[in-house]
Amino acid sequence: MRLAICLLALLGAVVGPGPAPGGDPHVRDLRSSVPAVRRRAAATLGQVGDRSAVPALVEALGDSDGGVRREAAKALGFIKDRRAAPGLIAALGDPEVNVRLLAAYALGEIKDARAARPLLDALDDPEWCVRNQAAWGLRELGDPAMAAPLAAALQKEDADVAHVVWLLRHLPAEAAVPAVASLLSAPEATTRVRAVAALSRIEAETVVEPLLGALGDESREVRRAAVAALGKAGDDRAEAPIAKLAAGDPDPAVRQAAREALLQMSRRKDLAAHWSFDDRNAQIAKDVTGRGNDGRIVGCEPVEGKVGHALRFGRGKYVELGKPAGLPIAEQPFTVTAWAKSDAPRGVVVARGGAFCGFSLYLIDGVPKFGIHRVQDGPAHIAAGRGSVAGSWVHLAGVVRSDRIELYVNGKLAATEKTPGYIPSNCGQGMEIGFDVGNSPAEITDPFEGVIDEVKIFLAALSEEEIAKEMAKDEVPRS
Repeated sequence: MRLAICLLALLGAVVGPGPAPGGDPHVRDLRSSVPAVRRRAAATLGQVGDRSAVPALVEALGDSDGGVRREAAKALGFIKDRRAAPGLIAALGDPEVNVRLLAAYALGEIKDARAARPLLDALDDPEWCVRNQAAWGLRELGDPAMAAPLAAALQKEDADVAHVVWLLRHLPAEAAVPAVASLLSAPEATTRVRAVAALSRIEAETVVEPLLGALGDESREVRRAAVAALGKAGDDRAEAPIAKLAAGDPDPAVRQAAREALLQMSRRKDLAAHWSFDDRNAQIAKDVTGRGNDGRIVGCEPVEGKVGHALRFGRGKYVELGKPAGLPIAEQPFTVTAWAKSDAPRGVVVARGGAFCGFSLYLIDGVPKFGIHRVQDGPAHIAAGRGSVAGSWVHLAGVVRSDRIELYVNGKLAATEKTPGYIPSNCGQGMEIGFDVGNSPAEITDPFEGVIDEVKIFLAALSEEEIAKEMAKDEVPRS
């Protein structure tokens, strides 16, 4: 923010070989009839930092030459003497833009409380660089009492919203949040949208309640902004009201924003990969977390899914993921989840590795199972469900813990199996969705015949409650 000051310091008046002892000759030079001499004198006095020169430099703020006024303001910023504050405040109204800019800079350096309101008024300056420096000066003051007037500034039609919001973000939350939240009842929707934007930038839990209230605003722009802000905040209190908007808001743009927010909120820090298939791509299975675990689609066709779109699998139709570097599973807990609708009683939903080590989530006789193989000479450990789920949409989850594996069906624990530990390596064979290309870590390698949707890998052992919550998020319609 102070780049302009550095540039001006480099491009300013040339300083002479050095000040005379005491600085008196330079003070006398401030009254020279030659503007270049006066400019050089002001610059030198700033370099010297002689506080006795402050009255003369303040007087120079009224010089007829803009360059002298500029150097005087800069020098007073270097010296940082509170006696200069009144003169610098007056200089915020100077006709020269660089004088106004340097006056704002100097007031920020001096940190005199008397400058707060004038610097706030300078946020209306026609020049961006002056507004930018005034904002920096206000931040340096750090006065919580400025929260209310800053919030009020958001109601101006031509408000510099970016700078005002930036300043509010840097004030104590206990002052900023109530001041901004009061604007959510303003008559103008534009003001309410700005208030939501400001709240979204303040890092405090107290912003959640006013943002939740904004979800019921009569303006679709306000509701959409509040949804986006809450999605970014990721607070659990927002999930139910946002899901309600996703399902029933009268405005399609708000519904779409709510669906996107729910997806964003589901992206826990331990969600390592997510293949949603919603882009209807028939070549690349995109990892929508952005972590780069993309796969190659072999023969599958995009179809309507449980959530948005999905892929139809069958013989010779699967997703090849190779050995994704972003999915380390050795010696750690993890969870794999997917929605599946099977047209056949047998088939692999997701598998990685083979008979040496790996995991598989699959169906046999319509019964869901989750199995792992830890070491080449060791047994397969299999957690098996109890009833057939073929022919209907089912949410499946396999969890690897330090001492057991678990199978969840539609958000409920269906089976558990004791194990001597985690999978010890990242597997020599690759990972597939809808098939197991190599030999099996559990029982089968059969292709899945049917539709698979919303495949996710978490590098954590999710609890039953967490799995049920992820399942509920997926069930919110996206179209």
